[in-house]
Amino acid sequence: MEFAGARMPRQATDKKCVDDGGWLDRSYSAEFTMPREDVVARLQEAFPRVRHHVTECSGNSCAVAGCEWDTCFSNSREDSAPTGQAAIVQLEVRYEDRGSARVQLKAFNI
Repeated sequence: MEFAGARMPRQATDKKCVDDGGWLDRSYSAEFTMPREDVVARLQEAFPRVRHHVTECSGNSCAVAGCEWDTCFSNSREDSAPTGQAAIVQLEVRYEDRGSARVQLKAFNI
């Protein structure tokens, strides 16, 4: 989370983090489950430099890199880099049921 310039949201469970980087680049992926209620506000609080992509969503899903998610967040190259060392931070959220959301984080340098 520090590399992404963020902190783990409160009430996050089932946390997994993987160092996907190589000798030349740094890249991390993480997954966690959190309460679905107020998930957008909670993620914006925990990840202050990423933006929620409301306009890219159609219906209940968001198309990002060919995958469909219930809602998405990222910083853009035009924005300043997120706090932390990552150049790009992306969050993708899939609603698992009425009470929980599964969040996938990708943070990397270009």
